[in-house]
Amino acid sequence: MLSKIIAIASVLFLIKQLLYPFYRPAGRRHKSRVRKYTKERQADEVKRKRRERKMELARKFSFRLPFMQTEAELRKTLERLNSDKQPQEIWFEQNLWLLGGIAGTLFMFSANNVLGLVSSLLVPILFFLPTDELDSEVKRKNLNIALDFPQFYSMVFYQYSKSINVFLSDVINDYLPNANDDMAEELNAMLQNIEYADEEYALRQLKKRVPIHHILKFCSIMETRLRGYDNVSQMQYLKNEIDRYRVTALEDELQSRVRKNNMIQVVLLGILGLYIIIYYLFTILNSLDMFMG
Repeated sequence: MLSKIIAIASVLFLIKQLLYPFYRPAGRRHKSRVRKYTKERQADEVKRKRRERKMELARKFSFRLPFMQTEAELRKTLERLNSDKQPQEIWFEQNLWLLGGIAGTLFMFSANNVLGLVSSLLVPILFFLPTDELDSEVKRKNLNIALDFPQFYSMVFYQYSKSINVFLSDVINDYLPNANDDMAEELNAMLQNIEYADEEYALRQLKKRVPIHHILKFCSIMETRLRGYDNVSQMQYLKNEIDRYRVTALEDELQSRVRKNNMIQVVLLGILGLYIIIYYLFTILNSLDMFMG
């Protein structure tokens, strides 16, 4: 009897192990992951189709006015931001904003001349909005890199002052965990350029991508060092200059925060004063109503 029970249990165990996985329903986590993945794929497909439709319209109907940026300038800005947009898309967005602003101005003129004049002043702002966003994004990225560069250069200076047999790629890999997003993006690009060619090529490409004063000096110093010249004194001079810039940047940031805090306090005091004025105004009106009644 015991052997029969063991044999039946063994058969049931084998059936469960071999056949049940083929018919087993999916678990909740698996279902949620599949739903999330499906939604992401659908969203990506919608974005792709919208992008293709926008590119088709941009090729057909976009036109460049004389005061628009040239295709080379826009392409350089988009490459700086690692954006997959094309200059025609930016022109198309500018044309849409321009036509929308003109239509809104005409509508406001039909309602009121003053509103029409005010709306006409907003048309240039709307027209340059796409390119202004790109420029502000480039400035933000350059500022983040400039603020993070002193710490990176301190590591470079320390490594190169200890030994001449230092590879720039090793220093970059050591610093990458501590870099912010924008700086890490540029350092990863440098690593790819080093693997593609050499350090000198990577430095030349960095100068083209980030034409900041300290970056340009750093690239020139490193290129000189790669040619076999010992320029520790120049590296020390640049380090002192970068340290002064870092102190100045920290002081400017502190002053900016102080100004923001003062502005917030002024706004809060203004709101409080307005509330007090409204409160006493209603109190006086209620008193007058009671007195007149």
